[in-house]
Amino acid sequence: MQTTERPPAGPTRGSSPMRGVVLVAVAVVLGFFVLRAIEDTGGGPTPEEIEAANDTTASSEDAAASTDTTEAPAARPPGEVVVLVANASGVQGAAAAQADAIASGGYQVLPAANAPAEVEATQVLATAGYEADAAALAAAIGAPPESVAAMPEPPPLDPTGAHVVVMLGPDLAG
Repeated sequence: MQTTERPPAGPTRGSSPMRGVVLVAVAVVLGFFVLRAIEDTGGGPTPEEIEAANDTTASSEDAAASTDTTEAPAARPPGEVVVLVANASGVQGAAAAQADAIASGGYQVLPAANAPAEVEATQVLATAGYEADAAALAAAIGAPPESVAAMPEPPPLDPTGAHVVVMLGPDLAG
C-alpha cells in the first residue's frame, strides 16, 4: 500500500529567524549612519547663542534699571515663558527649526504653526506682562529690538496659551 504523507521538511531557505535578526541589525546600522550624515541647516541660532543673548539681555537690563528711576519688569527665566513660533516666511520647516533652537535655550515651546499670512520681517509679539520676556527672546534669536510689539487685538493667530508669539519672517527663516 502506498502512503500519501510526505516526510517533514526542514526549514526553508528564506524563513530562518536568524535571517530576520540580521536584516534588522543591518537596517539599524544603516539608519544610524544616515542620520549622522544629515546636516542640520535649520538656520536658527545655536543653544549657546540663545544662552549668551539671555545673559547679555539680563545684564543690560540690570544696568538700565539701575540708572532709571522707574524699573521695568525684569525678564523671567526662559523656563517660565511659553513661546509659539508661527511660520510667516513661506520657507518650509523654518518655524520647526526655530522652535527647536528656542527650546534648546530653555524656553517652553508649543508645536510650531503656520501663520495665516506672510510678514516682511520677524515679529515678536508679547502678551500683557511679558514685554521684557519678548525683548529677551528677540535678542536671543537675533531679531532687532523694533521687532518686539504688544500682541494686537485680535491676535494674528490663536496664541494657544503662549506668552510670546514669534511670527517668523524671511529675515530669520534661514
